[in-house]
Formats: sequence, structure tokens, C-alpha cells
Amino acid sequence: MGIRLKLGGAIRLKSLTALLVGLFLTPSCRPAAHLPGKPAASPAKRAAGVTGRISAAKGPFDLGRLSATDLFGRFYLQVKEGDGCEGYYSSLKAIEPLVRSEEWHSSVTGFYINVTEESYALRLSYFTRSPDRAQNVVERIAARLGLKHARSPELPHPSEVSGMYGHEELRFRRFLTTYTLIGLDIMKRDPLSARRLFAVFRWRVAIARKDYRAHFLRSFESLSPFYNSLSPPKKAQFWRDLALWPEKSRVDWAHLFVNMVLCGDWMGEEWLDRFRARKPLSILEINRVLKSSGIGFEIPEGWRP
Repeated sequence: MGIRLKLGGAIRLKSLTALLVGLFLTPSCRPAAHLPGKPAASPAKRAAGVTGRISAAKGPFDLGRLSATDLFGRFYLQVKEGDGCEGYYSSLKAIEPLVRSEEWHSSVTGFYINVTEESYALRLSYFTRSPDRAQNVVERIAARLGLKHARSPELPHPSEVSGMYGHEELRFRRFLTTYTLIGLDIMKRDPLSARRLFAVFRWRVAIARKDYRAHFLRSFESLSPFYNSLSPPKKAQFWRDLALWPEKSRVDWAHLFVNMVLCGDWMGEEWLDRFRARKPLSILEINRVLKSSGIGFEIPEGWRP
């Protein structure tokens, strides 16, 4: 049996076939509203055509500006309707110049990305003290990148986003921003390897309660400039946060990172007992889960991160 989760917006989980769990990848028929702006031939050409006119941030994102009281807003963006997870990954690639721009970095204090219920769109959630400026940046730059609204934006407002995740608001906001910036790096450098890394993590590492850092460290160090920019204390904090499961009846914090990279996550009732390690799945069994969930890739036998 699946469970229903929320982090501001609903994330619905459905039962998979014969392998344990529910996957929250639910299609929707919501119409997309176009952002203003002139369309171009393709998302790739749009991004290439505007890169020179969008100023890249001068350095790593500054996590020190975040506070627990910054306003919280959301955009639901897509390149086009449909195409399942491939549509989500196209949207993730298209939004890259926006979230790496100086304008975005200076208008928000933090942000995070994950997949929407539509599965082909992404949810760009953000924290800000300049709500009008942040909204203007997204509306203007997203249009030039060929991104459209999958649904109406949520205007910036006071919110406790850690309500289902232990109520440590500032710590949680910093984790959300950190995992997103690392995730953008690894998905840009090697998206297929990143997806395999997280599928193996869920079914061979997390399920057996093995060490998360040992599984991810080599990949993060080789693929993520943002991870490498963190100070040793901030890296140590990130690893503690990634493994955190603050409430037995809720999901772990790693769930958000998995959702961003894999276009969904698997969470069944047996996952809610964090104290019971379970037998890891074989690569063949993981590939069956991936096939039944329609994610669209396989892991070669003997694959290592």
C-alpha cells in the first residue's frame, strides 16, 4: 500500500507491481499556460541563444543568507506537456541558465527542485526576502528559455516547510538548497550515471542502512563543484542531514534528493521503520523496479559508482 506525502504540494505514491512499494509518478491532464516571450526552435537552441545575455553567478551560492523566516514560493515549470520523466529531465536541463544566473542568486536566499505530480514538469521552490524581484526574474528568464507554467505559481508567503521533516526549519532549508546545487552539478556532468547512483542508493544502500557517504562521496567529489566548495564543517553537516530520519512515521531527508534525480522515489510502509535493515536488491531486481515504474534506464550488472 502506498502513502501520501506533502511538502507544501502533494506528492502521490502508488503501488508498484510485485516489488515492495509505491512510486509517486502520477500523470495529469492539466493544461499548460505559456509564459510571455518569443518561442524558439527548441529548448536546446533557446538555452544556447540566451546564455550570453544571462549573467552567470560570480561564485558558489551563499547559504549563509538563508533564514527560517524568509518567504516561500513556488513555480511549476515545463518545456512541454507529456513525455513523462523525459519531459522532466528536459525541463531540468532548460532551467539551468536561470538557476545559475546572478539575477536568481541575488533575488533568493535558497531554493530547491523536485518533480511535480505531472512527472513531466519540475517544481522550483524558493526562499526570498524580495518576492517581487524573484518572481520577475523567473517570469522573464524562463520565457526566454522556452519554459511554460504547468500550473499557477504559489506566491511567496510565510511557511514552515519542515513540518513533516522534524521542524528544524533553518537546517532543513539549508539542506534543501545544498542537495539541489549538488544535484544540478551531477545531472549536468553525467545524468545517466547520477540516476544509476541514486537507484542503487535506494535499493542497495538505504534499504540496508549502509553508510550514505561511502556510496556518494567519490561521485560528488568528481562531479560537483558546489560540493567541493563547501567547508569541512558544512560537508559534515550535509552528510548528517542526508541520513536524517527525524520522525519514524515520516520519510527521510534523502527522499527529496532522490526525487530530484530520479523523477520520483519509492516509499512503502516498510520504509517507515528506520531501525530495520533489509536485504539489498540485486541489480536484476532493481532493473525490474525501474522497468515497472517507467523511469527509462537500466543499470549494467557489476556497475559501480
